[in-house]
Parts: sequence; C-alpha cells; structure tokens
Amino acid sequence: MHRIAIGGGVMGALFTVGTVLIFVIGVPFGGWFLLVSILLGICVAAVLYTWHKGHPVEVTDLHHPPANSGTGR
Repeated sequence: MHRIAIGGGVMGALFTVGTVLIFVIGVPFGGWFLLVSILLGICVAAVLYTWHKGHPVEVTDLHHPPANSGTGR
C-alpha cells in the first residue's frame, strides 16, 4: 500500500491533529515553526481581508458578456 486512505469528518480531523502533535513534540524546532506559521498565516489573512475590503472583486459573467463589451461580435 503506497498511500493512507483517510476520509473527511472526525477521523480526518483526528489524523491531522495527531500528525501535527507528533511533529511538534518530535522535532526540536517544531513548536516554534508551528507558532511562526500560524502568526504568518494570520498576518497574510488580515492583509488579504483588508485589501479586498477596499478593492472588491467584480463578478462578471464570462459566458455571456454584455452587448457593449467591445469584442466586435
């Protein structure tokens, strides 16, 4: 068997938490790595959230462009 089949739900979450705990306990710098990655993730999420509040994404219909879109059709 070359892969571990883990489904979603409670068992998948338990497997993920267990893997992270083994990594954090087993690797000397694992705790610092986890802490820095969580803090970096929060910072990136805050920057993206702030950016998109000021620059909202305009949803357009790619399959049916407006008649005056300048496509020449």
